[in-house]
Amino acid sequence: MAALPQLAQTVREAMAALKMEREKLQGKNIALTVGSRGIANLSLLVRTVAEWLKASGARPFIVPSMGSHGGATPEGQRKVLADYGITEEELGIPVRSQMEAVHLGNTPEGFDVFMDRLAYESDGVVVFNRIKTHTDFSGRIESGWLKMLAIGLGKVQGARTCHRYCRQYGYEKSIRAMGSWSLASGKILCGVGVIENEEHEICAVRTARPDQLIQTEEEALILARKLLPRLPFRNIDLLIVDQLGKNISGTGFDTKVIGRGVPLEPNEAPEIKLIYLRDITPESEGNALGIGMADFMHERCFRKVDLKKTYINTQAALNPPMGFLPMHFPSDGEAVRFALNVLGDRDKSHSRVAWIKNTLLLSEILASDALLTDGPSSGAYLGAQSTITPSFDAEDNLVSGWEGSNE
Repeated sequence: MAALPQLAQTVREAMAALKMEREKLQGKNIALTVGSRGIANLSLLVRTVAEWLKASGARPFIVPSMGSHGGATPEGQRKVLADYGITEEELGIPVRSQMEAVHLGNTPEGFDVFMDRLAYESDGVVVFNRIKTHTDFSGRIESGWLKMLAIGLGKVQGARTCHRYCRQYGYEKSIRAMGSWSLASGKILCGVGVIENEEHEICAVRTARPDQLIQTEEEALILARKLLPRLPFRNIDLLIVDQLGKNISGTGFDTKVIGRGVPLEPNEAPEIKLIYLRDITPESEGNALGIGMADFMHERCFRKVDLKKTYINTQAALNPPMGFLPMHFPSDGEAVRFALNVLGDRDKSHSRVAWIKNTLLLSEILASDALLTDGPSSGAYLGAQSTITPSFDAEDNLVSGWEGSNE
């Protein structure tokens, strides 16, 4: 599905199609949620929504809506947004970051629901988020508006509470119940959602008023699931990943791409024997949640891990293995040689090796000859098929094979 050629115009038209009553916007203080994910064109999208609100007479402001991310501090969450260009200077509207949450009450199931205090005290909330598959479960709703309401906008209290309920009662039941309760509070004006294609480009925009928000999210997820990028192989001996990060996936790696950390349907992901991680994204600010899914890592990863931030997020997610630290090596060469020895193939040319930038960007995959010969998985495709012969620099680190790379 192609990227939208006039993204800002598409967003404005989708907002206008809501036909929101003038009295709900004119002179009103409107909270606009922005999370910690690396959504394509995020600054443009947020700016466009904010400008539409201002043109409608509203006074919008940004509310960081990312649960416990950013070290669970106002400064940390403000910094996360600033790294995406979400600042008052860039957007011309305030960014109001604090960690206090208001208790909205209990759902019929007995679930406590929380909302950011500034959002609760506003005249209305516009819930902005990407709609996509979730890394921990599969359902009719996964990662989208309801999750933003239940976890992101709930700050640390909401994130920890929701994850506790998810463990006991299931993800979809908990997120749906808590998100629906937030909708029933009367604070939500609308949802603005985007869908990305396999190339990490915005290919669709969806908006919905509160009474249509859940149905619209369910329908959008059907499309998003079809566009989920996949590794097009049945079996991989060694997967080399350049970067793990919170801006890439909530779990650092997309679990449904690597086939670890979440129950999957048969053949939903390849069988991967070993995963080697080379680095952590700057946007993660040391939060290495998900690093436990790697088998080993470069020493640079180890040096960048902020244990406090990682453990806060791990505790909120109630998923200890995601915070486990794998063994680390001083160079790529030493790590790769160790991996190939573990695989036990004396003829290294037989090893099925894939190299990716991260689990979000899969349009370009470097692969060994043995992996290409093995062939793509059912229903997958490969573009220009070319093999890689790894080369190492003077410090025994891999020389990047990515086009245009400065590494």
